[in-house]
Amino acid sequence: MLRDVVTPSQSTQQFQQDSNGILLFYDNSRSKYISVSREEFSFGIRHRNITGTRWLAATSNLITNVSGYKIPRNASITAITVQTQNSAAGCTFDIFRNGVAVSLTSISLSSETSKIIDNLDLDLNQGDWLQCQLTVTSGTVDYPMILLEIAWR
Repeated sequence: MLRDVVTPSQSTQQFQQDSNGILLFYDNSRSKYISVSREEFSFGIRHRNITGTRWLAATSNLITNVSGYKIPRNASITAITVQTQNSAAGCTFDIFRNGVAVSLTSISLSSETSKIIDNLDLDLNQGDWLQCQLTVTSGTVDYPMILLEIAWR
């Protein structure tokens, strides 16, 4: 097993295995153990000319506009990508947890088609559920999509 052959760092073991058998490593930038493997959750709308505020549906043709994804174990959002097909519009993507009206984070696009944020550390707990919402601030948006990268903790 990998954790048996890795030499621990000074006072922190570099690798460990959680109770579900998931291999975790100590991430110095986040100061905690997170999984080596990652999961991705995506939301979007398969339409053009979107205006106003709309809930994004879980992709793969699932009808989950408001219920979102349920998180099976403690996790952290480590990265987010957002994109649309048109750069002339302005919009904001918000991520919500458990139906609470205050967003975990927001990502705005203005005269650009995509953005990547890959240095996040947003904790989620087992049983939390995630929702994403799009607010168009100028013009119209075509085929918006957001991808959340999740590491287990």
